Amino acid sequence: MNDGDVFMIPLGDGRAAVGQAISKYMSTYYMVIFDFVAAEEEVPSLVSEALGSEPLYAGLTFDALFRPGRWQVLENRPVDARKFLPAYKVGWRVPGQYVVEDFQGTRRRPATDLEKEILPYRGRPPPAVSVVEIKPWG
Repeated sequence: MNDGDVFMIPLGDGRAAVGQAISKYMSTYYMVIFDFVAAEEEVPSLVSEALGSEPLYAGLTFDALFRPGRWQVLENRPVDARKFLPAYKVGWRVPGQYVVEDFQGTRRRPATDLEKEILPYRGRPPPAVSVVEIKPWG
């Protein structure tokens, strides 16, 4: 897996969803699944449309679903990582205070009250996939 890899997720009924690997974090990958579904055979020609869709889910996962060929990498496209922030909340220097940080752990800012409630803590996902509903950065 590489940052920017666009992949197809078969849904089991002849349709497929589309996702993109946004960034690697340690041994996991931050993935975004888009609000886009099409017939499996049409998905490779609709990558631009899929990537223009709203992000639906985002989270860390390992590459287990790619090894047996279940999720097929279609191509690689540049990532605009700014669209997918914030990713996680992190406890800060004072108990009860939190910051939100991006998936690479390099960008932080104080968490809003809502973000404290809804954003997950950064942690290790299960081997297959772990996703959360995505919320806008700002």
